[in-house]
Amino acid sequence: MLDRSIIEAHLQNMEEALANLRRYQGLSLKEFSKDLSYIWIVTKGLEILIQNLLDIGAHILASEIKNDWDDYSEIIIKLGQYEIIPEDFSKQIQGMAGLRNILVHEYLRVDEKKLYDYLKDRLTDFTEFMGYIQQYLDKKG
Repeated sequence: MLDRSIIEAHLQNMEEALANLRRYQGLSLKEFSKDLSYIWIVTKGLEILIQNLLDIGAHILASEIKNDWDDYSEIIIKLGQYEIIPEDFSKQIQGMAGLRNILVHEYLRVDEKKLYDYLKDRLTDFTEFMGYIQQYLDKKG
């Protein structure tokens, strides 16, 4: 059974992480790359955002549909297949699962430019995801 409070807690975590990351969007690539603390902040912020996104997806799929995925990228794709989020959007954000694995397990190999690009141009993906999840919850009543 779907537990709205779990999803709402994850959405709140995402809001907080987004608010914190937005404070650094004005940095230039040079400023960002020069200060390791910025890289760490963005790395952790993206890790939190992606993990909450995946946890929301896993909870919805497991409680509403079925628990039939093998890895994190499949969660994102199945959210699209089951029309919880638009399928084209699920394809657009599917790479987040791989980024999460790099952030968590291979942090020494994180591409600073990729982190910076997410900070500058991809935070809206998380906002969009949150909107789709809120629409899904609203439909559920």
